Amino acid sequence: MDIRKYETTDAEAIAAVYRNAVINIGCDFYNAKQVEIWSSFSNNIEEFRQRLNLGLTLIAVVDRKIVSFGQLYPEDRIAFLYTSQQYARQGYARAIYQQLAEYAIEQNAKYLTTEASRVSQFFFLKQGFQIVETEIVIRQGIEFERFKMRKEIA
Repeated sequence: MDIRKYETTDAEAIAAVYRNAVINIGCDFYNAKQVEIWSSFSNNIEEFRQRLNLGLTLIAVVDRKIVSFGQLYPEDRIAFLYTSQQYARQGYARAIYQQLAEYAIEQNAKYLTTEASRVSQFFFLKQGFQIVETEIVIRQGIEFERFKMRKEIA
């Protein structure tokens, strides 16, 4: 496994990882309409590319294929952390998370936050995060439950 910084030419491959994770893993936690809306976030590739350019975005590459990605934006918030279903639970997200956390510490962040899905909350709990609040967000008129989470790192 190689972990490197995102490059703008990676956006399409990252969008495919995102959709794969949401559709194939998210379906165990959300209904079909929620998965459809959630997975469509990366459909506008130029907006998605711009979003990936924010903060620090890292990708995991296996055999020249992007299999996982994560983003720290701003310096104390995990904004994205997704892995293709075929590579899930093999340590790729954890490896990316650890590098993002180290970078946050270097930037003098005192804590990390995230808004975790029903899927990712378990991962973040294993990393020492605590649920601060459960919230309902509306996307395209459909409700999604997610969890505001926080971890002290200082």
